[in-house]
Amino acid sequence: MDDKCKRKMRKLEIPEPLKIEFATIAALWKSDAKTRRVDALLLSWIKYEKQLRRLFCFLVFQHPNIGQNEIDKMIAVIAANGQLFPETLIAGIQELGVKPISDLLGARWTVLSRELARIKAYRNKLMHGQMTGRGLSSDYLERDVIVMVDWIHSLGESARVEYGYDGVGRNTYRHAKAGGTQIVQKYPFNTHDEFESWLKGLSKKVNKAKANRVPR
Repeated sequence: MDDKCKRKMRKLEIPEPLKIEFATIAALWKSDAKTRRVDALLLSWIKYEKQLRRLFCFLVFQHPNIGQNEIDKMIAVIAANGQLFPETLIAGIQELGVKPISDLLGARWTVLSRELARIKAYRNKLMHGQMTGRGLSSDYLERDVIVMVDWIHSLGESARVEYGYDGVGRNTYRHAKAGGTQIVQKYPFNTHDEFESWLKGLSKKVNKAKANRVPR
């Protein structure tokens, strides 16, 4: 990765709803750290996954059977499942019968989802300290951080309108119980044990679909 040139970094525009969530990334962007681009990209990816997890949990936690006495058990089930990748969360939201992520992003879904898949291919290498073999330029990494900001903001704005929550605000359980409206019409589980079984089945289904996907 070439960081020899002193080229000025692209301007990173953080939309107002993301200011708090992206404060660390904004600070990195302005720093002189040599690894600021890689660090900013990896942190942005965490924000991307976190938003999907929050949106998924927001819908799950609206279940009328999930109150203060059950929430810790539900969180334990989620924490114990090591297969909750972005694809699994997106599929889970769709299985809950609400407007899916693809529809929330509308015409931008095709472009943005393709971009995120491309970023993921090298992000996994960077995350484990491996060489990507792609000769990623500074400009390339900067552009991809901006792509992720675009996804998170676009999805958040649409989710706020459709679900009443953007997946960015903290304390998902509080948001889930504050609105007083249950968005999901029929849940595929009623207890934390049933939720665990459903979640495991969902993970297996997504993993099988990924394994059967024919590479282009």
